[in-house]
Amino acid sequence: MENRTALSPFHVDRVQEWRERILQTLLYVLLGVGLAMYIVNVIAFVRNENWLTIVFVTLAYVLVAVVTFVRRIPYLARAATVLLVAYLLAPLSLNLYGLGGDGRVWLLFFVIFAAILFGRRVATGALVLSAITYLVIAQFFASGMWPAPVDALTRDANFSSWVNTGVAMLFVALVLTFSIGYLVQGFNRTINDLEQTLAAERQLATDLNREQTELADRSADLERRVGQIRTAAEISRAIGTILDPQELLQRVAELMLNRFELYYVGVFTVDERGRYASLTAGTGEAGQKMMAENHRLSVGGSSMVGWATANRQARIALDVGQEAIRFRNPHLPLTRSELALPLAIGNNILGALSIQSSLPEAFDQDDVTVLQGIADSLAIALENARLFQQIEASLSEIRQLNRQYVEGSWTTLAEEQSALNVTFENPAGNKGGSGFSLNVPLTLRDEQVIGNITLETDSSNWSSEELEFIEAVGNQAALALESARLLEDTQRRAEREQALNDLTSRFARTLDFESLMQTVVRELGKLPRVSEVSIHVVPPTDSPAPEPVAEVEE
Repeated sequence: MENRTALSPFHVDRVQEWRERILQTLLYVLLGVGLAMYIVNVIAFVRNENWLTIVFVTLAYVLVAVVTFVRRIPYLARAATVLLVAYLLAPLSLNLYGLGGDGRVWLLFFVIFAAILFGRRVATGALVLSAITYLVIAQFFASGMWPAPVDALTRDANFSSWVNTGVAMLFVALVLTFSIGYLVQGFNRTINDLEQTLAAERQLATDLNREQTELADRSADLERRVGQIRTAAEISRAIGTILDPQELLQRVAELMLNRFELYYVGVFTVDERGRYASLTAGTGEAGQKMMAENHRLSVGGSSMVGWATANRQARIALDVGQEAIRFRNPHLPLTRSELALPLAIGNNILGALSIQSSLPEAFDQDDVTVLQGIADSLAIALENARLFQQIEASLSEIRQLNRQYVEGSWTTLAEEQSALNVTFENPAGNKGGSGFSLNVPLTLRDEQVIGNITLETDSSNWSSEELEFIEAVGNQAALALESARLLEDTQRRAEREQALNDLTSRFARTLDFESLMQTVVRELGKLPRVSEVSIHVVPPTDSPAPEPVAEVEE
């Protein structure tokens, strides 16, 4: 191979460009300097009647002129022409002048330009060819095949010999100067290009490292955001499943502490008067101690929680040492940054979240957005829990009132109707001897017992299906009895309303005072358990009217 190290297409093109420029310069120099050599030598050859040499030299010069000006000829043909002319001039000069001539210079020129124009591989072949040519010509002179040249004194006195030698030396010097200059210039340009390329590659590597660092930071930030979203989803699930407010707040605080890798999380709730925010849930040993101490902060006071609850806005301290509005808690000495988030629904402030980290500048705006979303969800859950407790309390009160009403209604019914017991005797049953009884309560939906069913039998072996059937009959009987009582009560109320309406109509038709009083006592006397009715009219007073009072007559 010509080169041990393969060149890129870009560098191959650059080397070929240098060779093109060197070849063109070589042709111009060879054509210009060779003209003087051609003229002097042709005159000498004509004087010596060396016509064959004149033809050869003329053809060589014309060939050089053609490849110089006809640029369409491929580079390979033009460069080969230059080498061919140099090579042929070497044996011609050795034949005419021997060792005192320029043959050795032309052989050296042949090897040098083979290396410049074609590379090391062709130059090696040219060197071998030059050595063989030199040895063959030496053998020709030594064997007498070629006659020895004229005497040195005659040759030195010949002007053409001096011209040939000088021109050859000048030609080689010019070509080497231009070639080396082109090579040095090309090398300098290559070095500059390489330096620029290396600088660009270093800049590219720097940019790539910076982009990789930014990508790693963005990936880490993205993973952190994904973790925050997952934590928010987990907290939302906990909010949807836990109804007890205390358990919910503690669970949310623990989740936020573990998932966000925080130092401390506390949940404050505002009292009914809106004056204090009390710690309701806190993480770690510090949280338990503060809750045991009934830790609370003033709403609007000199604390971040107090400021957040008073202004209904988040407050962040990236460096707690520089924060003016902050409560320095002795239970939390490692806090470096803190975030207070309000728990609010509309204009109703419920409390605040206190989120603390042992790292400085641990929170950014994205963290505030995510954590505020969790705080808003927690506020909604607290409000829902409060409403749920209110509904439960109202339902419990309604159940109690209903129990009292049902109990009073059945008591009144029992007093009005003394015979509320019904007994059925089966003719095929046991008429005498010992027996067994089964008591089944008459139970309403709210577990209120309004009666009892007693079954007497001669055996105590009841199957589970029989017991379930009897219990179902008892429940249905209780519901039916309650429905009948409600219907009777409704009818009685309707009758009373109708009687009241009738009385109102009669009162409206009676204009005489005495007749009106007679109508009132007569209608009231028709009520059950009323034996006598009297009306006493007194002057009106400003004191409130007394409630009806039952008195015992003596």
